[in-house]
Amino acid sequence: MNTPVTVTTPVTSFRKRRSLAIGAAVVSMLTVTVHDLPASAVTLKEEAFTAASQKLTTPVDSFSPVATREEFVISQYTPVQWPIAPSSDISSGFGWRVAPCSWGCSSDHQGVDFDPGYGTAIHAIADGVVVQSASDGGLGQHVVIEHEVDGRMVQSVYGHMIYGSQTVAVGTVVKRGQILGSVGSTGASTGPHLHFEIRPGGGESVEPLGWLAKFVTESWSG
Repeated sequence: MNTPVTVTTPVTSFRKRRSLAIGAAVVSMLTVTVHDLPASAVTLKEEAFTAASQKLTTPVDSFSPVATREEFVISQYTPVQWPIAPSSDISSGFGWRVAPCSWGCSSDHQGVDFDPGYGTAIHAIADGVVVQSASDGGLGQHVVIEHEVDGRMVQSVYGHMIYGSQTVAVGTVVKRGQILGSVGSTGASTGPHLHFEIRPGGGESVEPLGWLAKFVTESWSG
């Protein structure tokens, strides 16, 4: 058997080298062309593809904002103080007791009796209006003031003052701490003292020390 023999002539070798050179040149041109493209062209293509292949899903209520705010409780505030020094002695408390006298002293005591001393100044516990100023009855010389404390009407009563010491009359607008008169022993009394009452709504009296403990806001200044 005869084996084919490939004869390489100078012409054939030249053509092969020429073909390889042309092929390398084409590849080189293509490579230069791709690398010479502006970066933005590639970026735009990638972005367009990304945007087209993504799906944005959002909750419906994310586009329904609801404005909220914290709740604040606003309370009315009324400055209140003691009618006399809170360190004053107390001779009689609120409620049932043995009547200390037989000429009008009550066994159902509707207030508290402070003993700060004869002539001691008596002060209005809060801003208000005088609704009674008289010198008759068991309270002797006394004053009743109507206030609005924390949004509610309340009356304060100051009894047994020295005759003629009162500084206010019915209709007088008073300020907290204003002097109303002086401690005396007028009316149904066995000695100098301030009979003090608290009447919520102008009705029945309540235990005044507990009321003062709850509502007094100002330090005693005399």
